[in-house]
Amino acid sequence: MKTITTNAAVFFLSLTAAGSVLVYSDSEAAKTPWSGTQRVQVTDPKYGITAMSFEIPAGWRFAGSVVRPVGCHSRGANVSYTAQSPDGITALVALPGVTWSWTTSPEALKAMANTHCPGIDINTPAAFLVNIAVPNLHPTANAKIVAVLPLPPEGQANLAAQLKAQIANSASMPNLQIKNQTLDGARVRLQYVRDGHSIEEMIVAVVTCSDTPIVAMAAGNRPAALRRTCASRGTSIIRAPQGELDKVMEEPTVKNLVNTIQPNPDWQNRVAQDMQAEFQAMMAANDRQFQANQKYFADQNAQMLARGREFQNNMRASTDAALANDRARQNAIDQSAHATALYSLDRQDFKNPATGQTIEASNEYNHQWLSSDGSTLIQTQDHNFDPNGQVYPVSQSWTELVPK
Repeated sequence: MKTITTNAAVFFLSLTAAGSVLVYSDSEAAKTPWSGTQRVQVTDPKYGITAMSFEIPAGWRFAGSVVRPVGCHSRGANVSYTAQSPDGITALVALPGVTWSWTTSPEALKAMANTHCPGIDINTPAAFLVNIAVPNLHPTANAKIVAVLPLPPEGQANLAAQLKAQIANSASMPNLQIKNQTLDGARVRLQYVRDGHSIEEMIVAVVTCSDTPIVAMAAGNRPAALRRTCASRGTSIIRAPQGELDKVMEEPTVKNLVNTIQPNPDWQNRVAQDMQAEFQAMMAANDRQFQANQKYFADQNAQMLARGREFQNNMRASTDAALANDRARQNAIDQSAHATALYSLDRQDFKNPATGQTIEASNEYNHQWLSSDGSTLIQTQDHNFDPNGQVYPVSQSWTELVPK
């Protein structure tokens, strides 16, 4: 696999927990003891209490603490420790869990890169170990990956049962809209030289991933996409001299270490309360961001619609003005043609002031009188003539037309 070059160095602390350094002189070197055990404690400096205790081989050196790395890849409270044999060669190490994300949206990937937390397209524990864990734990590139292995059958069955329960739990909360959940583990076996000693090492990681839909947005023409969020539960390491790794992994103290863990209930309650508060704060922040996004896109859409209405109104006004101008021009042309036709025929338009009707008649007479039934027109040059009471006085009345 190709090694991914990112800012993933922040994923890991040093091999010793909480900054403690285990130093040994040659006089302390001795064959790794396996007789008996000792119980060690991991403290949480935030609360000032013991988080848990467990058993390691008697006579081994130990440093451990609950750590809370900062940054975009941090994953809350993590137990981190190093237990080393007296010779400093054989060791059991636990490193913090980390998170990362990726999306099918190019715009979202660009935004993630701008926040210095670029998207990382890794969704399997094997890819995480080969591309992230090993390059950062062994940056000098002198470590050789001998094998990439699945978890033992028992571990695989355990994770399969956990994944089934995880999917069922997500199904009971449809608002989460989680899709394509995975939970898997892997191991890588390494060989390298450390302080002049040939070393074998087994690094183990369990990774869970899930996809969340990103809805399409009409504003900005943003298509639907998926956002993948992944997390490792922690990285554990077993280190031994060359040729001794298999034997160390079969030692009862190593195999049963997980079974000897005794968590402090008070610490668990404190962590659970903090996680709940952080989750609620995160959900509230997400809701605020969602509402802000909705308002932004609603405002953008409203502005787009307003611009569309303004454009349509302008087009309508422009069209109406053009039609009005065209009608005015046509009316002027028609009136001019009509006036020309009247002039050539010695005729003129007259208006009936009683009805508003237009009557066309000869322009050679100064006075035009129209009967009340509109059937008779009297034309005269006599300014004193009035047909009312004189012409058909019983059946008709007369109205003088007005020149237009």
